[in-house]
Amino acid sequence: MDTEFKEQIREDFAEVLLNSNEFGRVCSWNGNPLKIAEDARSDLQAYQGQGVNRADKVIYCRDVDLKPTPRANEQVNLDGKMWHIVDVREPFGYLVITLNRRTA
Repeated sequence: MDTEFKEQIREDFAEVLLNSNEFGRVCSWNGNPLKIAEDARSDLQAYQGQGVNRADKVIYCRDVDLKPTPRANEQVNLDGKMWHIVDVREPFGYLVITLNRRTA
């Protein structure tokens, strides 16, 4: 993919989706600040049985802001809570990270 095009997508992504006046916010990712946007549809609780629920979350960030790139099956501390990385996709200069964790 053309490097200039990919950089333009990163810039647009940061100016719109990660803009704190729009959808973005700064989170703590393993103790470091990271600008993200969250998919509101994914922040759900799912009953798993015996008083255990599962919380699911999808976040978006620029690929250059998170090095090394996280991988599936890793654990991450997001805003003081441990999450399991289910999936990481890397389309066009940004990351789509699917997380889940068990809750009581």
